[in-house]
Order: sequence, then structure tokens, then C-alpha cells
Amino acid sequence: MRRRTRALAALAGAVAVLASVSAGPAGAAGVNTADCRTPGGGAGATLNWGYTGKTKLGLVGLSAHDLTADGAWVRVRLDIVTGSGKRATYSWRANRDGAGTTKRWKTYASESSGIVSARVEAQKVKGSSPVSSCYSRKAYNPYY
Repeated sequence: MRRRTRALAALAGAVAVLASVSAGPAGAAGVNTADCRTPGGGAGATLNWGYTGKTKLGLVGLSAHDLTADGAWVRVRLDIVTGSGKRATYSWRANRDGAGTTKRWKTYASESSGIVSARVEAQKVKGSSPVSSCYSRKAYNPYY
């Protein structure tokens, strides 16, 4: 019973964090949110973005959410499609802080050939092996 109560508390906390992260800044023009959850649960990611031109993804907010006490950790990265049609992935960011935690990063992205779309990829990882992964919806650049 105690494990179930802790798990429910962790889940409720994660939902509250996700709701606040997904809401984004009130009234911020051009700031959008997309997220994903791994199949079977355990990991999630959020991408907040705002395009500032054809070649720039202004402020990018990445969040990694560890949703369950399953011995796994979570990693996230930015995944874009360039103006030349190539896929470009950025460095992984890891949340190894345990169940019910969220880690956030702010970054920027630019590509001389342009950025057509961006999305976040999340993976639930045990040891060094990915167990499951997900992608958010694509965030298309309105300057294209």
C-alpha cells in the first residue's frame, strides 16, 4: 500500500509539473509547446520553442521528465529537419535525478540552410541501453 501511495504521489507531482511546463509563458507570442511520453510510461519530454526567422529557432526549452520509479533514467534531445531536407540531432541531455523529477535546459538552434521543423525526442534508458523512445509532434517553422 505504501508503494502505491508513493507512486501515486510521484505521478501527481509529475502531472502538476507537466501542466505548468506545458502552459508556457502567458501571452508570449510565437512560443509553442509539444511533448511526448514513452510507450508504457516512465519517461517524457517537453519542447518549448519560438522561431525567430527562417534559419533560427530562438529560445528552445527542453525538459526531461522521469515519471516512474523503475530504475531507468531519461534523456532528451532536439531533432530538426533542415532547409536542405536533412535531419539533424543535437546532443542528449540527461535527467538521472530519479522518479518524479524534471530537468530543464534552455538553448538555441540555427542552420544556414534553414530549419523547416523541430521536435523533441525522449528515451527511457536502463544502464546505457534505450528501453523505449518517443517523439513530439513536429513544430513547423512559419517563415517557410
